[in-house]
Amino acid sequence: MKEPIYDNHQKLIGYFLKDSHLKRIVLEAIDGNTYSVPDKEFTLKNDHWVLAKPLTAFIKLTTDREQQEHVDEMSDESFPASDPPDFTLGKN
Repeated sequence: MKEPIYDNHQKLIGYFLKDSHLKRIVLEAIDGNTYSVPDKEFTLKNDHWVLAKPLTAFIKLTTDREQQEHVDEMSDESFPASDPPDFTLGKN
């Protein structure tokens, strides 16, 4: 079961995706994006978790597809990486 997270106006903003014992928590927002948020940014109020800052204040994590698209784009931009030599090195 995902644990809900609210903003200061008691509006549901997302869920804890992974509560590892690290200093950052992965939060899955209602829009499907995921964010890395330090655990100190959450407070427990009235039996539910509250995030005081807006999600845009935190690092948005990229999906595997977004990462692959970035790699593909960078690869396309670097092709050809260099021209081959016009001669073969050998013994003199």
